[in-house]
Amino acid sequence: MKYKSLNLHRLASLLVILSLGTYIVMVGKSILSPLAFAVLFSFLLLPICTRIERVITYRPIAIILSMITALLPAVAIITGFSYQFTTVIEDIPSISQKLKRGLTKVIDFLQQYINVDTNSLEESIRSNFSTLLEMPVQLIGQSLSSGSTILVSILLMILFTFFIMLYRTSFKNFALMQFRRSEREEAEGMFQEVEKVLQEYLYGLLLVILILGVLNSTGLYFIGIKYAAFWGFLAACLAIIPYIGTTLGGILPFIYALATTGTLWQPAAVVLLYSSVQTIEGNFITPKVVGGSVSINPLAAILFLFVGGMIWGVSGLILALPFVAVLKVVMEHITPLRPVSELLSSDLYSDSEKFLTIYDKEEYRLSSYFRRRKKE
Repeated sequence: MKYKSLNLHRLASLLVILSLGTYIVMVGKSILSPLAFAVLFSFLLLPICTRIERVITYRPIAIILSMITALLPAVAIITGFSYQFTTVIEDIPSISQKLKRGLTKVIDFLQQYINVDTNSLEESIRSNFSTLLEMPVQLIGQSLSSGSTILVSILLMILFTFFIMLYRTSFKNFALMQFRRSEREEAEGMFQEVEKVLQEYLYGLLLVILILGVLNSTGLYFIGIKYAAFWGFLAACLAIIPYIGTTLGGILPFIYALATTGTLWQPAAVVLLYSSVQTIEGNFITPKVVGGSVSINPLAAILFLFVGGMIWGVSGLILALPFVAVLKVVMEHITPLRPVSELLSSDLYSDSEKFLTIYDKEEYRLSSYFRRRKKE
């Protein structure tokens, strides 16, 4: 095969598709976000639904039973969180004064033992303290005002999940029909790989949340922090947002400990606890539980997190890693994009020689996709 000039038609088509796709994703957030979560929820329900269908062959009933099985624990957890959250909110007026005293103790400690000039810091905190305290209240108010929107999104997600599960065979056959008969076996393998990656990620993530919640809550209980289970499992749930969620999950109980305890060792112990738990989670728990289901290097993960957050906010942050994991699997089955999938891999550092050995061929170069081919 001999390559000639650039195929401008193919290049223009790709740019139009990318531009139009990005615009649709941004404009259609209210519909596409619940749909994306419904797809993930469907993969989570699929093993449960498949087992139920062995006993109850009527698919709609089997789907409803599988959804109830999955949603009942979630409803119980949300109810418990709501009760604890309401109790914490009721304590905010008294917490604000205690937090001010706690910050004063920290400033005195820094000035006395570390010899830090804290005059400007103290002045800044005192002048902006009321504004800092109003921020959580405003955030809560905004969350409550958007409660109807959240409820509609949840209802849409449940409805989409039901129909995705109901029509899943037709959707799969439609996707297979887009490939030539000679390519359908590979396409079937790709779909199975996507299913495996998402299920391993989702079930592993649930187990990681449970383990982190128990570790955090146990540690906070022994430190002497009120509502230890609430703060522990809140931080564990925030861990679904990589990097950002884990940091926020540690800051909140630290601030609460600073405001409600009469000592400095307890807030310091909270910081030490969360630092230790996150170190254990990052090096032992997640690699063992989730494994290589989402083998994405940190640079790619951070970039996709930023893009997801810019486009869809919190929903984008949660969906970023599953999306890039699926994207990586798909690119592995497209010849010119296989090197790109390697750029996303967690083995990028150790497998750098692949690009000049395995992939140093014309069919793996991105330019080959945009060039006209002519037989010699």
